[in-house]
Amino acid sequence: MMTLLKPIAVAALAAAALLAAPASAQYVGGNLQLDLDDSGDVSIAGANVRLTGRVGGSVSVASADFFSSAGIGGDLEMAAANVTVTGPVQGDVTGIAANITLDAPVGGDFDAAGANITLLDIVAGEMSARGALITIGRDARIEGEADLSAREIILEGALGRGGKFAARDIRISGAVDGPLDIAAERVEITATAVITGPVTVRAPNPPRVAEGAVVGEITYVEAPFIEERHARHDVSLDFMPSPWAIGGVLGASAFILGFLASVIAPRGVAGVALAFRRRPWVSGFLGLVVLAMSPVLIVTLGVLLVVTIIGIPLALLLLLAAPILYFLAFAFGGVVIGDAILNRSGGRAGLGLRLGSLLAAILAIIALSAVPVLGFIVLPLVLCIGLGAWTLAIFGRESLKGLEAGAGGAI
Repeated sequence: MMTLLKPIAVAALAAAALLAAPASAQYVGGNLQLDLDDSGDVSIAGANVRLTGRVGGSVSVASADFFSSAGIGGDLEMAAANVTVTGPVQGDVTGIAANITLDAPVGGDFDAAGANITLLDIVAGEMSARGALITIGRDARIEGEADLSAREIILEGALGRGGKFAARDIRISGAVDGPLDIAAERVEITATAVITGPVTVRAPNPPRVAEGAVVGEITYVEAPFIEERHARHDVSLDFMPSPWAIGGVLGASAFILGFLASVIAPRGVAGVALAFRRRPWVSGFLGLVVLAMSPVLIVTLGVLLVVTIIGIPLALLLLLAAPILYFLAFAFGGVVIGDAILNRSGGRAGLGLRLGSLLAAILAIIALSAVPVLGFIVLPLVLCIGLGAWTLAIFGRESLKGLEAGAGGAI
């Protein structure tokens, strides 16, 4: 369900992020190839972003895939699926992504959360990270303290001031200066490891120390490893909008779309509202079914279209139209919910009542979407209701005769 909301959510996130950001150069698009020479800050929102050149200030990015070889004079903040950074960053690097590879020197701190986090260069400050696999490469060095938590941690590089490790499996083959506190299921210290500071290991089994390893004082404390204690890690991205901003952009866009639909096709909108009034539970369930089946239908239809030359542009048009149709269904969800609550007569609402009830419903949706966890329930629910009611109105051929009879009492 949330997969189909992704185009809407990404668009809203990008727009809200750029609106909420301070004055800076802003780039929005699908596939962005940016070769910049900019002395100020830069904000980027796109699907696939490739950044080269030079940015004197800070860079904020919201994208699916992000690659940067640019020299960045300030901070780098990223929210993406896959991140690769090969250009130097003078300030801090903060990232939330599935895969993060940092192969460039960082002048400040490195703070990250993701599945696979790989550091291959020098971090002048501290490093704090949570992930499934965290790898500190052979040529990497963290000058400050390291606070790492994962399912597996591999240290091949160097720690300048020690730190804290928490993982089910930890393998150390690099150098550690300073105290090291370890909580793990299994700990392996290989023959190439050089650890000068005291080491404390809390684990159900003693650490395995290979012959040839140079290790200072080791204190072993037998204790169970409880992964949940170390799983949480909050990464703060200053450029990310608040839930109110995201809900506000979604709500304002839905209201405008609902307004246009009510003005252009009032009878069609009235039919959607009537379909929901007559069968509200069926609307919600049908919307869920259509939402679940529509990716298969879209892909199948797209494949059938691309086999012919004429069908190729139609397939592209289908892919572009799908997010718009989902968003229109979301707007219809606001329309039918507002109509069901405020249109007491049940007759066909005039434009004033239609817009007033839509505005009230949108404001309620915005307020609920800002509540943690509840927002992830409300937004898909509104989409399912709108999509189901729209489907019933199209294929059920709902009659408007009853509405016409009640139109006299509408505003």
